Amino acid sequence: MAVLREEARKLGIKVTLTPLKLKDGSKLQGAAYRWLRPPEAPVMPGYLCLLRKDTEVAQPPGEPWDEDWKLIQGQRSFLTEAQQQALNAWLAELPHNVFALEWGSATLALWWDERKAADILPSWHQTAQALLALPCKKPGESNWR
Repeated sequence: MAVLREEARKLGIKVTLTPLKLKDGSKLQGAAYRWLRPPEAPVMPGYLCLLRKDTEVAQPPGEPWDEDWKLIQGQRSFLTEAQQQALNAWLAELPHNVFALEWGSATLALWWDERKAADILPSWHQTAQALLALPCKKPGESNWR
């Protein structure tokens, strides 16, 4: 894992081992790989937290995102159609050991148990950077809240 985390650091990914705290007070143990929003990137108007439906923790309330994920915080309406499509494509490709995703105004983070990582980081890095660079909704646009 030290080699994996060093590779992440070289790519500019911040790795933290702080548990993901859910609204109900439960915590998910795992590593968070965080991509910071570049200063020139658009600022997302809200915060999303998605949790894999079969995560071994008491499931907090939320709405289905797709067949494998559910939205436990935030609103789908924070995303543009392009952001939703790109995020859905990434969620479909992520390995099963990724159990949560957070996306807010400052960072995009994946929470996972770091197994079977091999050469996955460059692809994740490219996808995360592309997601952070997509245009965001602005106040006054339809469905912005």
